[in-house]
Amino acid sequence: MIANVVEKLAERQAKSIANRLAKRVVRNLILAVIIAALPLGNSASAETTAPETAAPASPATTAQTTPAPATTAPATLVRGTRVSINKTDNFSAAPNFSGFIDKATQSSIMVTEMPSPFEATTAGFNQEGLASRSMKLVSKEAITVGDYPGILCSVKQTAYGTDFSKWILAFGDKDRTIVVTASFPDSEAEKLSASLKQTLLSARYDSKAQPPDPMADLPFTISGSKTLLMAGRIQNTLLFSPTGKITAIDPKDHSLFLVGQALNDIDIPDKADFARTRLKMTANLTDVQILSEKDITVSGMPTREILASGKNKQGDELFVLQDIAYGGGSYFFLQGITDLDQKAEKEPEFKAIVESFKLK
Repeated sequence: MIANVVEKLAERQAKSIANRLAKRVVRNLILAVIIAALPLGNSASAETTAPETAAPASPATTAQTTPAPATTAPATLVRGTRVSINKTDNFSAAPNFSGFIDKATQSSIMVTEMPSPFEATTAGFNQEGLASRSMKLVSKEAITVGDYPGILCSVKQTAYGTDFSKWILAFGDKDRTIVVTASFPDSEAEKLSASLKQTLLSARYDSKAQPPDPMADLPFTISGSKTLLMAGRIQNTLLFSPTGKITAIDPKDHSLFLVGQALNDIDIPDKADFARTRLKMTANLTDVQILSEKDITVSGMPTREILASGKNKQGDELFVLQDIAYGGGSYFFLQGITDLDQKAEKEPEFKAIVESFKLK
């Protein structure tokens, strides 16, 4: 139970970024990684995270830049990133995301690298932006992390029936943003808050290090198509786009393909219903109309495939191909999204990408 809570919180932070990319807006990209509520838990019910009911605290924002403290203890490289932090011994490497977990205290540390400008992608780190994601900003201050400008936020969130506190450190430059998030139950705040804050402030990014192979530690391989190229990886989700870049948009082709794995083991009795519910939870997708659905097999796994249409918040008509492949006590999520008038061209490409998916 404790492990599931930790992993579900991590999943909510990591998986939502994939859907938010479909908004074609870079501004709130990082915010979505950390705070968007995309429940992928033990049932297919579309549960949501309720906002705090207490009066919101006034954010304490300091104008001056506070340097992060220098570190002397040995640092640990975070798997799948170019970030090192000084963690305490009670945190061990997380099996399914870039970071660390302490199952005894239901606490986690997640590190996410984003190839997007720091100023633009942290613009939503304010009271209004966080409140829109059912979170409450407690404090925010400007800091420096190594050679990079940054911000440090303290926030509150209720998830899965538990009140959590978070320290969110974001830093970067015009080319990248790194976000390090520590989550812990309010019941452990007195013991953990100060030490986790220091852990986050010890983070350092090595821009000269070789970028990690995006598929190296994933349990699968997959190929792009003639017009959809590997754009990058956000936690355990791979993204394919026409430009081959996460933040660069092709004005004539808005297609996007995402593939990832659920972070926690789950029991899904009604797999067809789960797939339909999961589709309707796609961010920025409304007026969903299922065109067809059927059972197929992907890399030997039973899979529910749905073809659907819908609209984004701007009223543009979209086509969606979604495959949920069930295996290993978990599931894999494969989804292609494009403009509806490109369905004839993109549907075969989406299916070709799905067919290239192979378990290692």
